[in-house]
Amino acid sequence: MFRMTEELALCAVYGGWLLGGGGGGSLQGGLEVIEAVMKNGSFDVCSVDDLAADDTVVTGSLVGSPASGTSGPAEAGCMRAYQLFLKNTGIGIGAVISNESGAQSITNGWIAAAVNGLPVIDAACNGRAHPTGIMGAMELHKKPGYVTMQAAAGGQPGRELDIFTRGSIGDTSSLVRSTAAVCGGMVHVLRNPIDAAYIRENAAIGTLSMCISLGRTIRAHENDPGAMAEALGGQVGMRLLAKGVLHDFTLTSEGGFDVGSAAVGDGYSITFWNEYMTVEKGGGRLATFPDLIHLLDAKTGLPICSAAIEEGMEVMLVCIPKENLLLGSTMFDPALFEACEKAIGKPMIKYVF
Repeated sequence: MFRMTEELALCAVYGGWLLGGGGGGSLQGGLEVIEAVMKNGSFDVCSVDDLAADDTVVTGSLVGSPASGTSGPAEAGCMRAYQLFLKNTGIGIGAVISNESGAQSITNGWIAAAVNGLPVIDAACNGRAHPTGIMGAMELHKKPGYVTMQAAAGGQPGRELDIFTRGSIGDTSSLVRSTAAVCGGMVHVLRNPIDAAYIRENAAIGTLSMCISLGRTIRAHENDPGAMAEALGGQVGMRLLAKGVLHDFTLTSEGGFDVGSAAVGDGYSITFWNEYMTVEKGGGRLATFPDLIHLLDAKTGLPICSAAIEEGMEVMLVCIPKENLLLGSTMFDPALFEACEKAIGKPMIKYVF
């Protein structure tokens, strides 16, 4: 167990930025969470083995279309979601876990933990970012008799919405996603209470430590993209696929998701559904989610989320093979990739499985 310091938190956010794979929220959002956490005294990071098997763990999440707006003030939204969850469930929370990696997503649940004296587990429901809520649910949708509860709060100023919903993973996640779309941005969520024993078997254990380690590397080599790429290559097997100008960029926000495509350099094409989904060249598939596909700024080496893409950017197109990532149990379920295929209009399952 260790205390989260501001320096460790910054490293976690930078590492999460890379493991967001195009999604997982913005750097600014992550920095706002760090500010709120430090103002409230921070929190302890624990191993899942530090918890009793029957301790209740809840998942912190951030849901919505990053390109369509903001989540509102991080501290206000997080605390409204926490209070709404407690009011409607009465559950005693033993610890908090993030749903995924990302510049802001890795901090999901941190504010509630700092304010209420709760530990954060060194894990995530998935060690990389993913588009759908069910992908961050650790296969709970298959657990017989499991009924989830989700509290969500956020939206653009003047359009804030708070909801509490109880039911199946799929139905409640759809309602939360719709809420984010209606209120014009992102919502903070607390959801899926489950015992620590289940977390131990289904989560991506060690994700927070991995984010901190990668973040140290990124921050040490900022503004030296060549050295950064070489260091990350040795650390997690990151490969440089292409370097060049980003062009033929398309983006639409549909149902609370960002979906689009772009070309990089000479003949490389990418698709994204919040996260980068595929890389192709000459009709051949080079990488497919959950491989971690990313665009890095060619001048700084820093990640570029899909919501921040602009025509004419000088970028590096990189990939980390899925075998080198910490993945949650849902990344091994082909059925959950059907929605991804439908969104981007390309086959994925046959390449992944």
